[in-house]
Amino acid sequence: MKYILGLPTDQVQLIEEFGTAEAISEIASKAETLGYHGVFVTDHPIPPASFISAGGHHTLDPMVVLAAAATATNELKILTNLLIVAYRNPFLAAKSIATLDSISNGRLLLGVGAGYLKEEFEAAGVPFETRGETLNNHLEVMQQVWSGEPVSIEGDRYKAKEVVALPKPTKQSGQHSPPIWVGGNSTNAIDRVVRFGEGWIPMPTPKGVDKFVKTSPITDLESLEKRINSLMEKWNQSSRAGKPSIAIGPWDAGHFGTDSWDPKAYSIRIDQLTGLGVTHVPIMLSGLGRDSGATRAAFLERMESFAEFAGLQS
Repeated sequence: MKYILGLPTDQVQLIEEFGTAEAISEIASKAETLGYHGVFVTDHPIPPASFISAGGHHTLDPMVVLAAAATATNELKILTNLLIVAYRNPFLAAKSIATLDSISNGRLLLGVGAGYLKEEFEAAGVPFETRGETLNNHLEVMQQVWSGEPVSIEGDRYKAKEVVALPKPTKQSGQHSPPIWVGGNSTNAIDRVVRFGEGWIPMPTPKGVDKFVKTSPITDLESLEKRINSLMEKWNQSSRAGKPSIAIGPWDAGHFGTDSWDPKAYSIRIDQLTGLGVTHVPIMLSGLGRDSGATRAAFLERMESFAEFAGLQS
């Protein structure tokens, strides 16, 4: 199992501890040394105040943060988890993504999702109701742009005639674009994995979270297994080679380093997830958006403790 660490850059109230170039570089470099497979960040460019007051979180710009992480490391993967591509013009998004992929020497894993905060879509000037269709359209456009050849495409919000964007992304896994990992639990999300992706990032949805994030529920291993089986059936029917990466972690074993943490239950779940075909675990060692009063030194110590628990260097 490979572990991808969530960078605590959402802790904007502790920006000097976690959100400076020095902080991001130190945490990313430590993650690489400890044996983490990669680091990830989330994407909320302009969340509504109601979301923040209800326990939601801010983020720093994912392209900027991951560029800082990439320049401080050599082999560490960098993952957007998840980039809401629909907020952005697809041509400008393609340029940012290709640039980050180039800066990192092909270490980018492009995690994308349809999104769920209507207010953010409205602030970005993008229709919320057709966000899935917009995501599909943008992925199609970006893959054409990444070919490095002249592209002519007309959409509702753009009109491109013989435009060219270079450099092309680093070729990875036989593709001419960064590996795309699709987030979400719905049938549409699974279809999107088969059509565009190399990986899937399902989302645990305990206690009705599925209604809030507007996706199908995954509340137990049985519901996860059903969706993995559906993905693999469609993957094989489409004659896709190999197997998709799948990234999800135990959601019912507590939070590492807290009183709710159950290491035995966590280890059991990791074995079970491995048996289902899960390949990667996104691991958060800080509470999203919570003013925990943490320091960078304490976070680095927690990274070491979890790496020892998971046997990352063994």
